[in-house]
Amino acid sequence: MNVPNSMPQIFISYSRKDIAFARRLAGDLEKAGYNVWWDLTDLRGGDDWPRVIPAAIEASQYIIVVLSPNSALSDWVEKEYTQALGLRKKIIPIMLRPSRVPFALNNINYINFAAGEYADNFKNLLSALGYTGEPPTEPKKTTLPPILQRYGIPILIGVLILLALLSTLIVPPPAPGTLTPTDLPSRTPTVVFTATDTATVSPTATQSPTVSPTVTLTPTITETLTSRPTFTPSPTNVPFNRLGLCVISEYANSINVRSGPGTIYAPIGQPLLVDSCLFFSARNEEATWLQIAPNQPDPLHRQYEGGWIFRELLGLGETGPIDLPAVTLTPTPLPSDTPTITPTFTRTPSLTPTETPSPTETETQIPTETPTP
Repeated sequence: MNVPNSMPQIFISYSRKDIAFARRLAGDLEKAGYNVWWDLTDLRGGDDWPRVIPAAIEASQYIIVVLSPNSALSDWVEKEYTQALGLRKKIIPIMLRPSRVPFALNNINYINFAAGEYADNFKNLLSALGYTGEPPTEPKKTTLPPILQRYGIPILIGVLILLALLSTLIVPPPAPGTLTPTDLPSRTPTVVFTATDTATVSPTATQSPTVSPTVTLTPTITETLTSRPTFTPSPTNVPFNRLGLCVISEYANSINVRSGPGTIYAPIGQPLLVDSCLFFSARNEEATWLQIAPNQPDPLHRQYEGGWIFRELLGLGETGPIDLPAVTLTPTPLPSDTPTITPTFTRTPSLTPTETPSPTETETQIPTETPTP
């Protein structure tokens, strides 16, 4: 294979929702000898990514922009190809799924990975990069649907757990011939024939007795206990919804799992890595937070059981119904150091002057004398 001695560096700009394609593309380019920079492997914990990413674009000779409906809504993808245009870098757009082409890139021919075979499109990409050798290997064709590629292992583990639970619910049949206190007698008549010999002597001329046996059949009915198994009802498992989702974030490598549905609740466990897949069993009433289900298949995820994750970090968008039961939680208020002053009012009696009636003069009539005749 003819590989150039000095291979240029390639920067891949993509949306985190298209990470599976970006991982495959970066691996194939590295097999061809290129130095590939993409944020999942080249960003380390504690890096100042607003500074590291622009520096990586400036140090790269080629900028590959993965176009899709997801990247069309990504502000970071727009910032990355805008800086590359300002630095006059060679940009190669790739159409992963049919989407609008950004106005700043509409005069650049793109390689259409949405049509045809991946291997043929990858050869066209190598040609655009100036690669003169043979492709390192034919990329493997994926025969499984994307949903099985992502959730195949959790689904397989769930099936195994379900089979194990069903095996514990099967009641084995009782051993034959063993009577237990719960065995009931079966009234099946058994006929026993008893033969009784009766000799009849009849004299003849020679006085030689002849013995004629008579068989009498007497049926005897006896009760035989037949073992009959009894069945004890087993507890019925109550079905509940479980929804498998993966954590998605374009701005960080890990997120916090909260102890309740909101940022007012404290984080639990270690920060959860992006692209981790878990099962969820409930949501809050507003359907803005999802609760992590118990019995997670991955032992590393059991520390988050009962915790809550914001729905937009699970690729569910801002609104929309979620097929999970709602859980109502009341947040516990945090104590405040600010004293609360409650005014107290005391009623004070007031003196009201009372008017005292003054004495009223009453006229007294004086009798007059009337002369008598």
